[in-house]
Amino acid sequence: MALYLGIDGGGTKTKVCVIDQNRQIIYEGKGGPSSTDTVPPDVTYKSIKNALAGFKPPTPEKPVFQAVFAGLGGVLTEADFKQVEIILRKIPLIGKTTRIRVRNDMEIALASGEAFDEGIVLICGTGMVAYGRDTQGNTYKSGGWGYHEGDAGSAYDLGVQALRTAVRSLDGRIMDDDFTRAVKHKTHLRYTSDIVPVVARYHADRTLTAALAPLVTEHADQGNAYAMNIIDKATSELALAVKAVHDHLVLNKRRVVIVGALGNAGGLFGTLLKKKIMAIDSLFKIQGPVIDPAYAAAILAMQS
Repeated sequence: MALYLGIDGGGTKTKVCVIDQNRQIIYEGKGGPSSTDTVPPDVTYKSIKNALAGFKPPTPEKPVFQAVFAGLGGVLTEADFKQVEIILRKIPLIGKTTRIRVRNDMEIALASGEAFDEGIVLICGTGMVAYGRDTQGNTYKSGGWGYHEGDAGSAYDLGVQALRTAVRSLDGRIMDDDFTRAVKHKTHLRYTSDIVPVVARYHADRTLTAALAPLVTEHADQGNAYAMNIIDKATSELALAVKAVHDHLVLNKRRVVIVGALGNAGGLFGTLLKKKIMAIDSLFKIQGPVIDPAYAAAILAMQS
């Protein structure tokens, strides 16, 4: 029996999926973080190994896996790919003859929409990135350069804009309203003396800042002008990233897979985002993920 291993590794958890030659799932398991930009190599190894701990090979023969495809956060260069391959070679079930392919998790995010040959994926959660591939093998990435660059359109970006709006209302530059009061309450901004320490704390914590995004989307849906303005700018930035990818590729199937909690949010955010993406190309088909990313990675392993 030919077996193929798919790995979906991120900054908080890792999921593995083993399939046979008929694409039937044999095993699924979870482990800790494995994203190479957030944890050291030994943690990446342990997380993947732990995710496979419950897998019982059908035969004692080695290597167990014909091929492995690993989509991990933080891997961008050939040196990164090679580093992860070296880590994977140490996994007991992976042998010298096992084919290994390592790529950024953008690849499996695109494949999760069953776009194995071509298409665009827009990942919009805590961070953001647009990535695409065409049938000629060309790829292009726009955005996704880290939260220090801004991650424009992401939940982090919404949180930053919410905090800035609250600060401006606190020192009297703009009028106070239900939205600014909600943000100030959430962030414990009560006096102007709180501004510097609170802003420093939020800017240093990407996840904490991104947690303010629901306040923006909720108040935008209620018609708040400040929140609606933030949403309008954010969705425009995301559409710009999609357009950049679209303009650099020749796509026969104009498919956009949107991945991430914020990107698939309903309400005004989702409506504006889809409208602006469709304005780029009226032939776009917009969809969410269809299959699990780890399962998509296993299929990519088989295709390799």
